[in-house]
Amino acid sequence: MNIETANRLYELRKKNGLSQEELADKLGISRQAVSKWERAEASPDTDNLILLAKLYGITLDELLNTEDAKDLAMENQESGKLEEVTENKKEEPKEKQKEEIKDDDDEELSPKNKMILDVSSGVIAISCVIAFFILGFLLPHGIGWSCYWVVFLLIPILISLIEAILKRRMTKFSYPIVVVFVYCFLGMRFHDLTYTLFNVEFTGFWHPMWILFLTIPIYYMIATPIDNYVHKENISE
Repeated sequence: MNIETANRLYELRKKNGLSQEELADKLGISRQAVSKWERAEASPDTDNLILLAKLYGITLDELLNTEDAKDLAMENQESGKLEEVTENKKEEPKEKQKEEIKDDDDEELSPKNKMILDVSSGVIAISCVIAFFILGFLLPHGIGWSCYWVVFLLIPILISLIEAILKRRMTKFSYPIVVVFVYCFLGMRFHDLTYTLFNVEFTGFWHPMWILFLTIPIYYMIATPIDNYVHKENISE
């Protein structure tokens, strides 16, 4: 599909007041499929073209003609009527309909938020580089160079935190990298520390702290349903 046709499908959907999720529900497909059409990454098949034309109240010729499609879509929007699709389209398997929804960054982030994310990413990256060199030169015995290289892991951690806040998606936060950061830092910084835990003597944090990695699947088991619920609520609004 060429970019002109993809833009036409996007404009028709927007002018008729439909979200990608709502259009996907009417066509019996996934939201990801609609997103791919509008990104010119895939093309709707003949059946879906017919359904789209009927949904927008236009003919196939008009659907494939930019100016006519825009005019008719505007008329549909002004009249406030969209013809309901009554075609008995074979329902897709539930597993396919539950396909992971691909984020549409252009819709989820406003230009202002995009700028915030871009500027923050640059500031965070530069700050971490400066912090590494400061720690490397100031800390004695080369501790800064040997242990504090983990500050570079803060770059994806902090950027993903800002993105997660802006998009309101917990799964956007790079929690696995947080676990790696904590594990590596504690293991290197306190490798000679001896302590007793549950009547067992340990030296360093490498051995007991690997348990932190078990929290990664737990995090996503909690974060994923929360994101799905919040996203569903946003669409319904």
